[in-house]
Amino acid sequence: MKTIHQFYLLMLLLSSLLMSCKNSNPVPTIPITTMVVYDLKVLSEKTTIKLSDLGAMNIQYIPLETSEKSVIQRIEKIISSENFFITQYSKDVNLFRFNGTFVTKIGTIGRGPNEFTVASCVGINPQNETIYLIDGWQQRFLVYSNNGKFIRTFKYPVRAAVDFKFTEGGILCYNKNTFFNIDASFILIDTVGQIIKSYPNKYHWIGNFPTLAFDCENIFYNYGTHLINKEIYCDTLYTYINRDFEPYAIIDIKKELRITPEVRSESDGIIIIQNFINPWNLFEFGDYIYYEFSLPQNGKVERLCFIGSKKKKFQALINSSQGLINDLDMGPDFLPKTTKDDNTIIGWVDAQKLKAHVASEAFKNSTPKYPEKKKELEKLAASLKDTDNPVLMLVTL
Repeated sequence: MKTIHQFYLLMLLLSSLLMSCKNSNPVPTIPITTMVVYDLKVLSEKTTIKLSDLGAMNIQYIPLETSEKSVIQRIEKIISSENFFITQYSKDVNLFRFNGTFVTKIGTIGRGPNEFTVASCVGINPQNETIYLIDGWQQRFLVYSNNGKFIRTFKYPVRAAVDFKFTEGGILCYNKNTFFNIDASFILIDTVGQIIKSYPNKYHWIGNFPTLAFDCENIFYNYGTHLINKEIYCDTLYTYINRDFEPYAIIDIKKELRITPEVRSESDGIIIIQNFINPWNLFEFGDYIYYEFSLPQNGKVERLCFIGSKKKKFQALINSSQGLINDLDMGPDFLPKTTKDDNTIIGWVDAQKLKAHVASEAFKNSTPKYPEKKKELEKLAASLKDTDNPVLMLVTL
């Protein structure tokens, strides 16, 4: 009887421990064994990929309204919400509807109380579509309505160039370590600038001036319910869950090509640019991951794009100057820049380049997958002027 009694006590204790562990971790972590590893240690030969190869089924063109108030010199980034999107080029931040209608320019450039000197990063709060712009130099956020009207400003606790993303627990910010003086790489703040949680810098380095600033020292992107990031010093991608970072995937490159804190401490900017991989873009769409980077080889630095499937044995390397062949309507080649949702990729093309392409003999003699789309593109090109704003290209899988 004593043995049976001890057995039941042991089972009760184990059951309690299991319940305790289960309750303390409501969101499961991603085991290292289930992570997808993209092997870039031995790069394949550059190839060409058609949009249809990736399962693209439709392409849509959105001409951005051109007027005296809405002239866009260039686009560097596009930030999307449900009802509008923002184009950014340095300090030039513009609000458009998804039919291409221009709404307003965001903010005023200057040193006044409601003005900004630099637009380090721009984001949209998904809860109410308010627009947040951070001026890293002035160390503050400026907040605007979804119609671009100024609402308020609040202090940011760190002076640095900052990237940020909205997450369930607040605003997750990354402080770029350009001057090797950052103690907390990430901080989670609320919408008035109060620190909720701080994450120590894992990649300290020591350098001498002049230093090198990386545009993509850290890259944030959203995919499904995940907020994902990758820092330049590490091959691992992390997903932000329960206010912590969990391993998500690995982009495995040669160790001698990766910029490490040691490399950054011991090398000047020219050596780093000429000898190490420099990331430029990273996101996911459909079944694929898209990684754009500069690769030094044979005395030159090439800009390349890697596309890899998460489920199939598919990996390809393309030249970013070409992009993806647009076989849907045989329009201009498509270079992915960001996503609108998990199955819609966004790119853009200059109006002049689009018109020249449609006027070419190659386009006239081409046979697209969807002939009716080719006719629509011809009409669009005829309606454009060379001086018009860029045209968005939305590809749906």
